[in-house]
Amino acid sequence: MATPSTRKIKVGLAGCGVVATAYYLPYLMRHADLVAVCDIDEERTAACARLFGAKEQYQDYSAMIKRADIEAVFILTGPGPHLRFAVEAAQAGKHILLQKPMVTTLDDANAIVAAVRKAGVKAVIEPSDHSPVDPAYRSLRALIDKGVLGDPYWFLQIPSSPDRYHPSLGGNPYGLSAFFTRDSGGMLFDFPYGPNQIVTLLGSCKSVMGMAKLSVPDRYIVPETGYNAFLAQATGPDSANYWDMVVNLPKTQHARMEYEDNVWSLYEMDNGWIGGFHVGRPFHPMLPGTGNVGLQILGTEGHLMFGGGHFASIISSKTALLPSVSDDGWYHVPYRGDRSKAVWPRPTPGGFNYYHESTQHLIDCILEDRDPLINVEWGRHVTEMLWGAMASQQSGRRYDMTTTLTGLR
Repeated sequence: MATPSTRKIKVGLAGCGVVATAYYLPYLMRHADLVAVCDIDEERTAACARLFGAKEQYQDYSAMIKRADIEAVFILTGPGPHLRFAVEAAQAGKHILLQKPMVTTLDDANAIVAAVRKAGVKAVIEPSDHSPVDPAYRSLRALIDKGVLGDPYWFLQIPSSPDRYHPSLGGNPYGLSAFFTRDSGGMLFDFPYGPNQIVTLLGSCKSVMGMAKLSVPDRYIVPETGYNAFLAQATGPDSANYWDMVVNLPKTQHARMEYEDNVWSLYEMDNGWIGGFHVGRPFHPMLPGTGNVGLQILGTEGHLMFGGGHFASIISSKTALLPSVSDDGWYHVPYRGDRSKAVWPRPTPGGFNYYHESTQHLIDCILEDRDPLINVEWGRHVTEMLWGAMASQQSGRRYDMTTTLTGLR
């Protein structure tokens, strides 16, 4: 889990939206030197400077990169400007944390990789959730590599959904430019968590076949206008989490979904696994106890499953490889943190908070001069898995991946 560093890295932040104020800024103000914040909305930058102690405010990103005395920049905008912002930061010698999605095309991902590697800066590509940054996933990957599941068979990743009515059903309740516009990549590119998890456990992807359609173009979300008013009345950093309330506010703003919202991807992995990944938020709850567990990996000698009351569970004929076996025949990895206090989309208290973990990972990599685990090549591979599904959908043929990853263990 994240631990504070001895020297505080000088940081600038671009994009003062709800994720910045709820998760990144509270951590940065305590574990980094928060020099500058930037947003095209002056009210938001002023509020963030007041609430989180940033020394400087900018409405122009290029001005911040040129003038602010920063070592790293956190790019937390919607994906539209990610390419320009990341390349500009790299060319200026700034280390980078880039919120997901990295970008929405392979060409743009390649351009970011080239700029970062040419500049020799560190870059963390979000999300760290379901990635090698999480020690729990490294442990599960080690068991798979030892053969606990046997030979590759198949896997299925359908993101879990609430088992009761919840404002998250049907899609994000807020954020037009981040989740609904064409350049946002829609639901597909909002969910790199899926391929992240698959690649973390099973290695590089070899090919993708995709099928996609825009099923529900018209939706309703919480209007953008309330966020600035919320920040204006916030009295401190711990009262600036808009996500805690936005999920329960009335959805009165019409939102036109401009990107396919119902996408199936069939992945062939380099090591022989084949499986599917689906993105598309259901509009009604799942029946409790029906096995809506997210990722399931089924091999010839065992199964790995997430959910069902546990973080993950493995059943295997190779019991000697398992750390322990319960009376029900499974090795269970318990959830971390207090799930009774979890409120979507807030991270489970005491669990893996990917925003904090990613921030600390970048800080540590800068201080220790090492490449992040979720680096630009990692982000590009995950991006190509998403983009490849759409390329396959458009061509009607299998898409062969052009990138691969090494050193996943």
